[in-house]
Amino acid sequence: MGKAYYTPEGKASRAKPALSFFDSDMKPRKTVLITGATDGIGRALAEIYQKRGDRTVLVGKRALDALYGALYRKDTYCQADLSRSDCADRVRAFLNAQRIETVDLAIQNAGIGYFGAIADQSAESIREIVAVNLIAPLRLTHALAPHVKKANGKHVLIGSVAHAFPRSDYAVYAASKEALRVLGRNLRVEGDMHVQVIHPGATRTGMHRKIGWDSERAKGFPPAERVAQKIARAIDGRRAVVTIGWKNAWGRFLGRYCEGAINNLMRRGTM
Repeated sequence: MGKAYYTPEGKASRAKPALSFFDSDMKPRKTVLITGATDGIGRALAEIYQKRGDRTVLVGKRALDALYGALYRKDTYCQADLSRSDCADRVRAFLNAQRIETVDLAIQNAGIGYFGAIADQSAESIREIVAVNLIAPLRLTHALAPHVKKANGKHVLIGSVAHAFPRSDYAVYAASKEALRVLGRNLRVEGDMHVQVIHPGATRTGMHRKIGWDSERAKGFPPAERVAQKIARAIDGRRAVVTIGWKNAWGRFLGRYCEGAINNLMRRGTM
């Protein structure tokens, strides 16, 4: 006789139960929401969690028909412009439409930048960077709080070592990432949220091309796939604040605790 399976009501059945929300080891699938999921680190993270068998909710600005790959489907992709005030409403509406009540990981990865002196930067560019890098995470954290709490899940804010280590031509970007760090710290002390802030360093993504930075210099940076693997391992851990890579960790430490000396060195162009 073949193996018998049992329904939740205790009835015997020859049919193996569907694993729509479970992996092959019968462990509950996680629901992982990732912003900025169409490129760079966000796309690489989406591939990691899909391979793990988790359910992904991918948020991006581009239209679905402009994307490629099996990652992006009507039931996995939410188009939302994070620079707009209705971004959280769009994400919440998508979750409701897909009947998703819990989110185990809310990974706020989306980010944009600008390369150049702040005096040359347009007011619209400043507004957009602050909107995407800071205001959108605030709005989404607020909107997703019930979903994450119901799953006993975690909010993950992707920062940057740029918040602690000054570089010319990145003032607004660095300021937005510093504010994101402070947001995570304050949410943790509220005591009702699991919040992790992860600071990667420079990574080879399309952002440098978009902001007009020398893409040749970016070739020396680690690829997004490698950085995403380290971020995923950090998310699996319990540390509240993680810096990716020992060089970045030292840079962040020096930038925070040797501020005067580092500032002088940066002004002289010796670093």
